[in-house]
Amino acid sequence: MADDAEHRRRGSRFRARKRAVALLFEAELRDADVVALAEERRRMGEESQEFHDVASYTVDIVTGVAERLDRLDTMIAEHLREWTLERLPAVDRAVLRAGAWELLFGTEDVDSAIVIDQSVLLVADLSAEKSVPYVNAVLDRIAGLAEHIRAAERAVSSLDPAPAVDVSEATPDPSETGTED
Repeated sequence: MADDAEHRRRGSRFRARKRAVALLFEAELRDADVVALAEERRRMGEESQEFHDVASYTVDIVTGVAERLDRLDTMIAEHLREWTLERLPAVDRAVLRAGAWELLFGTEDVDSAIVIDQSVLLVADLSAEKSVPYVNAVLDRIAGLAEHIRAAERAVSSLDPAPAVDVSEATPDPSETGTED
C-alpha cells in the first residue's frame, strides 16, 4: 500500500497539482496575483537550473482558479460543514480550490476519483491530519455536481450571442426620409 501511495505522488500531474497548490498558497499569503507569480516562476525556471520549471498543467490550474475564484469559493463554502472558508487553513483552501477547479472546469480526461485522491494526499502531506476527512468530503460533494455543472457550462457556451444591432443603420437618415428638423 505504501508503494502505491508513493507511486501516485511521483506522477507529473501530481507534481503539477502540488506546485499549483504551493503557488496558490503563496499568492494568498503575499496578496499577489497567482498568474503573475506562476509566470515569474516559469521564467526563473527557464533562466536558471536552480529553479524548477513550472509545468503547463500547473499554469492551467492556477489560471483557472484565478479566473473563477469567486465561483469556486462559493461552491466550496456551500459544501463545508461547521466551517467557513475564512476559518480554514490557507493550505486547505489552496488544495480545495485547485481540486474544485479540476473537478468542475479542468480537462474531462482526469477521473474525479483521482483528483480527490491526490488532493487528499496533498492535504495529508501539507496540512493537519484533521483536514484530510473534510477535504475529502467537500471535494466528493463537489464531484457529485460536476457533471451537471459541466453540462450547464457547455449549454451556455454553445448558445449563439444575439446579433448586435448597428444603431446607425436602424435610425433612418432624415435626408433620406424627406423629413428634416
